[in-house]
Amino acid sequence: MSLVLAALLLAAEAPAAAAPAPAAAVPSTAAPARYPIGRPLWTHYYPFDANARAEIEGAMAEAKAGGRLPVLVFGADWCGDSRALAAILTSEMWQGEFGGRYRVVFIDVDHPTKDHGRNEDLIARFGIAKMTGTPEMLVIGRDGQPLNSLKDAMDWENAGDRPVGAILKWFRELTPSKPH
Repeated sequence: MSLVLAALLLAAEAPAAAAPAPAAAVPSTAAPARYPIGRPLWTHYYPFDANARAEIEGAMAEAKAGGRLPVLVFGADWCGDSRALAAILTSEMWQGEFGGRYRVVFIDVDHPTKDHGRNEDLIARFGIAKMTGTPEMLVIGRDGQPLNSLKDAMDWENAGDRPVGAILKWFRELTPSKPH
């Protein structure tokens, strides 16, 4: 008897593997339908369950007290440009140069251009009534007002195409020379 035939006969006589147990039902509050459990997210930069309002208020209070300025990034984990920008803003290189000056807050907005937006009221507070894409980024001064223009804030939807050096240069040029 050949070795292959012997292996096949042994496999046929082996007890069948038990069928996998059915997955436990996931409560509907665990994740919205737009984030199916079966499809993992690539990142978790923009946490769905975060209290974005409290995080923004905390960052603004820190700035008002003389601490780091808030960088508010409105994006989503499904968006390649949002992930690309987040990867740079969390990198050791960016943190080493700007971490002492800026506090980054990532705000999940879901799909704002497809009428599935969330947290849009938080960006509207700064003058952007309707998001046109993701990500959108605002840097807030100590006075609570954006340091970058609203047009600039809405122009980050190509963040994945921007060279890292260009993004670092943008932050270097943004650094306020006068107190806000």
